[in-house]
Amino acid sequence: MAVKRKTTTTTKKQSVEEILNRPMPKQALRELPHKKGMTAITPIYVTERLNEAFGLGGWQFEPEIISDSEKMVIIKGVLTVPTMNIRIVQFGGNDNRDRGDAYKGAATDALTKCGSYLGIGAHVWRDDEPSESETERVAKIVGPTKTEELIALLEKNEKDVNHYLISHEWIKDDQTFRELPPNRCQQIVAKPSDFMAAVNRHIKANE
Repeated sequence: MAVKRKTTTTTKKQSVEEILNRPMPKQALRELPHKKGMTAITPIYVTERLNEAFGLGGWQFEPEIISDSEKMVIIKGVLTVPTMNIRIVQFGGNDNRDRGDAYKGAATDALTKCGSYLGIGAHVWRDDEPSESETERVAKIVGPTKTEELIALLEKNEKDVNHYLISHEWIKDDQTFRELPPNRCQQIVAKPSDFMAAVNRHIKANE
């Protein structure tokens, strides 16, 4: 009797830069009620992303009260990552009437701003446009004209493409095709029609 060998799939470990720049999940984003059209990131997701990138205890955040008036609490926040010689200083504010909530709000505001300097939530400030480095990476593979055509094709079918990529573990649940590693980009570029045919078969099979 033949013994079936258990197959295991290994996923490439993401670099610190890739972790920091990975788009935040939709549940991490919330609209600011008093600022129409503005989006904020729920602070716990920033903390989780920092832990994922640098490890638990691998980073420190030190808040310092700069101003504590009746109208606004302003805090200076210093984010440091000793092993990577990172030190970022930013300021946060909060006008909550409850002093405790104001301190917490100002501190998390400062932390979120520090995180943005490392790339956390950068896609929010870019309105979900791919970063220059992402676009350049694909352009180096296929050239500028082909890059535009390929991105247009993927964007046209983005929902189906992302579903296919996630199911095949090419990207994570909170990623899009824009976060594909170079080797996967090359596979799609080599045979884009075959790739889209595979996507269509996958979608029909899961209807």
